[in-house]
Amino acid sequence: MQNRQDKRMRLQVIRMIVGNQAIESQDELMVEMDKAGFACTQTTLSRDLKQLRISKVRARDGRSVYALPSENHYVPAPSREEINQSKWGVQFSGQLMVVHTPPGHASMVAYDIDCARQTLFLGTVAGDDTVLVVLAEEAQRPDVLQLIQEIIPSLRGKI
Repeated sequence: MQNRQDKRMRLQVIRMIVGNQAIESQDELMVEMDKAGFACTQTTLSRDLKQLRISKVRARDGRSVYALPSENHYVPAPSREEINQSKWGVQFSGQLMVVHTPPGHASMVAYDIDCARQTLFLGTVAGDDTVLVVLAEEAQRPDVLQLIQEIIPSLRGKI
């Protein structure tokens, strides 16, 4: 019975700390828990945060902090996958197409475009997160868009 009461008290202290302070890491939360007399391991703290449905959110000042599930003054922090999905895009300028990718993806995208051997694509130049695609004179944007979405599925719905 003592164990359940200890856990209940520990969970209340976590709620109190997270609800009243901008806590950015589990290490910082462990220090605050220790100050409150509740020394615990990172594993226990991680389980407690999950049970309390406390998650990281982006605070108004841009920092990523823990927040209670009912707090509305925080904007949820986007996941890495959401951030990367928002980086995909295509823009045109004359017979040039620029493909925007997440950082580090451009060379793979350029390789896939080159390997597709489409006559509408004359060649590519890749940076870190941008690919310049030189288009054939007869290339029409709707045709190019359809081809590029077939070659790079991550662009579907981003154009």
